[in-house]
Amino acid sequence: MKKNIRDIFEDWPKNYIRDDDLAQLLKGTDDARYSIVKRALKAGLLVHMRKGLYLIASKIKRVLPDEFELSLLIYEPSIISLESALSYHGWIPEAVYTTTCATPKRAQEFETPIGFYSYKHVPEQGFYVGVARIATQTGIFLVADPWRALADFMYTRRRSWENLSQLEADLRIDVDTAMEGDKQLLKELSENYPSPRVRKVLKKFLREITKNSRV
Repeated sequence: MKKNIRDIFEDWPKNYIRDDDLAQLLKGTDDARYSIVKRALKAGLLVHMRKGLYLIASKIKRVLPDEFELSLLIYEPSIISLESALSYHGWIPEAVYTTTCATPKRAQEFETPIGFYSYKHVPEQGFYVGVARIATQTGIFLVADPWRALADFMYTRRRSWENLSQLEADLRIDVDTAMEGDKQLLKELSENYPSPRVRKVLKKFLREITKNSRV
């Protein structure tokens, strides 16, 4: 028996769906598929996220999608970085209500049914340095290491500090937490991040951490 559109959405393993997925599920011509999607949106079966990306209404009533997972689908290439990554790793105490991302493309912002997404431009060179791939139940997202997120923060916000104490006073990043960060990555970023201004600050942090580690 041919499934109706409600059953197709209900059987779909994720609580969001893309145009590419719909093309595989619905077959037929592009015009026919667009007509089905238009009716599904009007009937409230789908919720528009952005062009080519929809939420499945019946599923998001039960479980909201992972906002980090959707970040890569909303605008790519991109990684979770800046405040969102610092919060994710527990480096800053405040909750972050905007999902902040880095991208080598031009900066963009998106207001969506599940929240606000801010994409900041960073250099393309070394874009995936210090980035981890995190698997979720339904997909993946890419998140920056805290030092990489801090480097992106300095680059995009045009901020700098003389030492870790200033960093702690400004962003409330605990000095002991920073001391326990990935020193090898900090060294790599201090040598290769594509901004002399950012490299200069990271070198100061690296010298301070190295000195204190020897005490």
